[in-house]
Amino acid sequence: MNRIVVLATGGTISSHRSPDGGSRAKDSAADLIGALSAHGLDDFTSGDAHAGIELESEDIAVQNSFNFSFADISRVAHAVARILSREDVDGVVVTHGTDTMEETLALLGFTHDDPRPVVLTGAQRSPDHSDSDGPRNLHDAIRTAASPASRGQGVLLVFGGEIHSALGLRKNHTLAPQPFGHRSAGALGAVLESGPRYFAQALTPEPLPLPNDAFHQQRVDMVLGYPGADAALMHAALETGATGVVVLGAGAGNPGVPLTDAIAQATAQGVLVGLGTRTGA
Repeated sequence: MNRIVVLATGGTISSHRSPDGGSRAKDSAADLIGALSAHGLDDFTSGDAHAGIELESEDIAVQNSFNFSFADISRVAHAVARILSREDVDGVVVTHGTDTMEETLALLGFTHDDPRPVVLTGAQRSPDHSDSDGPRNLHDAIRTAASPASRGQGVLLVFGGEIHSALGLRKNHTLAPQPFGHRSAGALGAVLESGPRYFAQALTPEPLPLPNDAFHQQRVDMVLGYPGADAALMHAALETGATGVVVLGAGAGNPGVPLTDAIAQATAQGVLVGLGTRTGA
């Protein structure tokens, strides 16, 4: 019997339309698991020995992920590590909003230090949508987390029937049923009728320590390079106490002369500047 813990954080997969418009996170992990039966996906929710999967639920937050802070994603990482300190747990599934899922995936991907899988999933359409994708994604994620083939694959995303490695993953589309992808790589595998199937082995880095209070308090701003961009936003970041700045330049990462001068000023002050490209790959 595999024991999988479903850790809920909110997001569209748990959201319902509100009277004042839009959707708000509402459902708990137990609600999400319970809803599987309405979609004919409850083949393991009872802990049936034939299914071989026993589910446990835990809630860490019920909010939309665009409101997440460094402290919120750190709390997810610490909760996952705490759950995996138990020998009776075989894997963890984290339900999460898609808006900032790539940031949580990155933190987990760099700090996960266990062969047992951690699988994130979510939804593009809320539970009260006529064609909600949440139950299927959750079902696929649970099967993936329980599969022996997932051991040693690190932190994964299961979404739209695909299995992806956490690091380097981005949300590339606002509305598509499968909004995630790597700009320079493909999926690790797929969730088929017979179960998860892998096409490749994930590259997992040497794990970093779990974040501490200093991580929660840091300020890291992002500055975009574009025609006519001056250093005003860079200077504003420095004046408001940024300990790090990510500058996304044009093409190969070219920031332009005004930003180049501001970068030199920032590094002279001990601020870490990460230079990347706005092309995304």
